[in-house]
Amino acid sequence: MSQQTNVITGRRALDERTAWYMGHLFTFLITGEESDGQFALIEATIQQGLEPPPHTHERENELFYILAGEIRVVIGDAVVTGTPGMAVLMPRGVSHGFQLQTPEAHALILCTPAGVERYFQEFSEPAGALTLPPPAATPPDIPRLIAAGERYGVVFLPPPAA
Repeated sequence: MSQQTNVITGRRALDERTAWYMGHLFTFLITGEESDGQFALIEATIQQGLEPPPHTHERENELFYILAGEIRVVIGDAVVTGTPGMAVLMPRGVSHGFQLQTPEAHALILCTPAGVERYFQEFSEPAGALTLPPPAATPPDIPRLIAAGERYGVVFLPPPAA
């Protein structure tokens, strides 16, 4: 009896898997459809000043493996500064947020189980180049982002009281 195996090779060419997501460059290396829902792997170049607000993932663990740049991550009450070669785990159910300490950072993002990558894809557009996108002409639709987050188990936290 033979088993069919999905063989995934490197994907860094500009193709349908490379997208501009909220001011960042994402390449969806492996999606839940390819891993039987077990995980998603995204290569990301992230811009300083466009980080998401603090939030919680109710369904998956999220791990950043930092390739370049420096990212300050708040996970619950802990603060970690991720630098190249470090892995930073943000467990499901624990609030987290991050701020770049450099103009941009490059990371692999592992989400397990898969699913949240569809949220990122919903708010992405095909990348015109393997570069960060040009500045957005209009601000993001925050109510739409929050509503979609609820569908994918992403809960955005209110800003801290002043």
